[in-house]
Amino acid sequence: MDELVKEVIPLLQYLIPGFLTAWIFYSLTAFKRPDTFGQIVQALIFTFVIHGTVLIVKAGLLWVGSKGYIVGQWDVKTEASWSFVISVVLGLLSCFWATNDKLHAVLRNKKITKQTSYPSEWFSTFAKHKRFVVLHLGEYRLYGWPSEWPSTPDQGQFVIEQPSWLDDDGNEIPLDADFFVIDASKVHWVEFSTKTW
Repeated sequence: MDELVKEVIPLLQYLIPGFLTAWIFYSLTAFKRPDTFGQIVQALIFTFVIHGTVLIVKAGLLWVGSKGYIVGQWDVKTEASWSFVISVVLGLLSCFWATNDKLHAVLRNKKITKQTSYPSEWFSTFAKHKRFVVLHLGEYRLYGWPSEWPSTPDQGQFVIEQPSWLDDDGNEIPLDADFFVIDASKVHWVEFSTKTW
C-alpha cells in the first residue's frame, strides 16, 4: 500500500496544475463541462502546456543565473510554485480568450475558422449585440434590457432591466419593477430592438 501511495502522489502533483486550470476555465465561463473523460483529456492538455511553460521558465531563469543574477535555487518547491502560477494564469487567459471573441476574430479574419469563441450562437448573439430585446411569451411581449441571459435557449433565466409589457400596437406599459426574471423555457423567440443602452 505504501508503494502505491508513493507512486500516486507524484502523479497527482504532476497532474493537479492541469486540473486547476480546467476548473478555473469551467467555473468562470458559460461553457458546459464535458463528460468526465473530456474533462480529463482537457486537464491533460493543460498539464502538457503548463509543464512545457515551466521548462521554458526554468531554462530562462537558469540562463539569467548563469549571467550572474541569482535570485535563488531551482528546486521542487520552486517548480511547484511556478506550476501553480502558470496554471492560474493559463486558466484566466483561457477564460479571457473564450469570453471576448478576440482570438477567434483574428482567426476568422485569417480564414482559419468560422467559429466564435462563445458556447453557442444564442450566447454569441446576446454578447455581440447589446440592445434592448422583446421576449415573446405567447400572448405577451416583454421589453427591456437583458442584463443577464442563459447560455442556451432552453435552460436558465433572463434578467430584464427596465421591464415593460408591449401592447398590440407596440406601446410600452412600464412595470413597477427594476428587474424582471423569467425562465428561458417560457420564451418562444427573442426580438432585438434597434435601441441600445
